[in-house]
Amino acid sequence: MHFCVQDSEFMTIEQAEARQIERAGHVAQPDLMLKNAAGAIRLPNALDDNELLTLMARRRTNRTAAAPTITAQQLSDCLFAGMGITGETSNCVGALPLGMTPSGGARNPYEAYVVALGVEGLEPGVYHYSAADHDLGRISANHLPKISELVGGQEWADAMPCLILLCARLDRTMWKYEDANAYRVVLIEAGHIGQNMMLAATRHGLSACPTAALSHSAIKRLLGLDRLTDAPIYALTLSTPEPSPHSAGQSIN
Repeated sequence: MHFCVQDSEFMTIEQAEARQIERAGHVAQPDLMLKNAAGAIRLPNALDDNELLTLMARRRTNRTAAAPTITAQQLSDCLFAGMGITGETSNCVGALPLGMTPSGGARNPYEAYVVALGVEGLEPGVYHYSAADHDLGRISANHLPKISELVGGQEWADAMPCLILLCARLDRTMWKYEDANAYRVVLIEAGHIGQNMMLAATRHGLSACPTAALSHSAIKRLLGLDRLTDAPIYALTLSTPEPSPHSAGQSIN
């Protein structure tokens, strides 16, 4: 399954919209939410005086860039929110990292890479984020690709000043778990990491746009990943977005 979805061809936004319109003409959409029957118990308003949930409610995917750069502090906070190491624990075989998100068996399968095209204080280039030391190591500054070339040809991404790539080192999890369910656990972990990054971005007034439409071979070449167990899984662009009707009147303090 993993190798069957590598380097897939993806529709443009216009093609996807046309397909949905055509499909809606002869296939009914399933309900996107389920409601309870009469007599359900009403819960208290979750957003009353709750700063965390209010921040979470402001998160939106906005595929625009109102400015050509973001700051190094903004990038730093997003990386730490998703990948930061806060301590360690141990078990029968040694030390294990404790991070900002849960990791199945504390195997910490993910590494983050940054394609920085417009990050203040950073030369344009490709960087590896070391969660252990909270620093960036430059991998390459030559022949930087367009971001769209890394995310399945999505042209909107070319306006973005920064791309974060989450790549799994599957052997870390495979070392402990020999059953196929562990692969599912690795994929779920990318969602935990991505959501934390999106919330940190929202706190800074940024939009972090997640995508799983990846150009796997191009990413692996760019990052120098040549093992079968190195797997690009998820990506997020970072930008200061244009105002959106979905976020009008909202401010981030």
